[in-house]
Amino acid sequence: MGKMRRGILAGGAALAAVFLLAATSGAGPYDVPSPLPGAAPGTVIWSRPFTGGALLRTAATNTLVLYHTVSASGRDVAVSGTISIPKGSPPAGGWPVISWAHGTTGNAPQCAPSNFARPNGEQRFLERWVSDGFAVVQTDYEGEGTPGVHPYFAGASGAHDVIDIVRAALHLNPALSDRWIAMGHSEGGSVALFVAATANSWAPELHLLGAVAYAPASDIPDFLGEMSVSKYPSATLPLLAMMVEGIASQDPRVDLKTVLSAKGMALLPSLQMQCAGSLMGSAPWSIPPADMFAPNVVSSVLMQDFVANEPSRVNVRVPVLIEQGVNDAMVSYDASASLRATLCGNGAHPELHAVAGGTHDSAMDLSYAHTSSWIADRLSGKPAAGNCP
Repeated sequence: MGKMRRGILAGGAALAAVFLLAATSGAGPYDVPSPLPGAAPGTVIWSRPFTGGALLRTAATNTLVLYHTVSASGRDVAVSGTISIPKGSPPAGGWPVISWAHGTTGNAPQCAPSNFARPNGEQRFLERWVSDGFAVVQTDYEGEGTPGVHPYFAGASGAHDVIDIVRAALHLNPALSDRWIAMGHSEGGSVALFVAATANSWAPELHLLGAVAYAPASDIPDFLGEMSVSKYPSATLPLLAMMVEGIASQDPRVDLKTVLSAKGMALLPSLQMQCAGSLMGSAPWSIPPADMFAPNVVSSVLMQDFVANEPSRVNVRVPVLIEQGVNDAMVSYDASASLRATLCGNGAHPELHAVAGGTHDSAMDLSYAHTSSWIADRLSGKPAAGNCP
């Protein structure tokens, strides 16, 4: 199926296991003032000690925070997240910061990482960075821990979430440095690329040293185009529906009733009630994807929005490292190689690192030494060489 199958695999039931990341607590959305008083991006609305099951146990302190950011549509919104501070005394200049962009979990409030009943693989991975002396901040993303639709794959929204939680953390913790790294996995890997393109203009007072993207999803216009006419059920249909709803939520020109069939519209409410892993392969979603869409989606305004939010189109302004597992069944190495080539054509100099034996999840741990060395070079001011073809 061409580029789409390389970038976001329309695979079988086993794929759903990738998104069964952790048991969730069943908690509802966090309290958000209504109406929300206007404030600058990164302003803290409230903070409290974080005692949830997904806290980072190697940290000296964990804080749950609600902060202001700006949606891709320009609205002032409240987003939740966590801040984890290392043990010991900070180095000169303060603890460097890693702002983590998480992989796909789902739209419902219980799918927010801060609501997990226990750590998932990503959070266990982040423990290592706290132990190494990085403050780790994790956004839940707009519309996950808080009410509303999560703008899934709306690049500007995710980027603002990731950048502005760094601002919030600096407001709360004077021992933090303004030097930071954006880092993300899968959905979050794509978000990290948008951060690399926008952070210096969105938050010029911060010093973004680079971005690390683990298995970043790409080719999303092809994903929509090919799936919208496919007669073969796919476990990834809920993910496409999340993209459609999320990207459309940022563009008032898009009327979902003209994009989706009646059957597709009837499925949307479940996106706000269940997490991605439970939706994928479930009976209601085991339909031919074409049955969900109205005709001629490829010529719609929605497709224009998908193109505008394609990660390979960004012009990154800082060093970028793409960590890609060779054995990844969700995002293939070929997809990331194509992504690198396109970014290089945009004038960037990213590095693509092939993680031997790495799957979609295991590549994070398997590439730890390489990533750690790359970040140490950024902290020391060493120029990033990249490896464009």
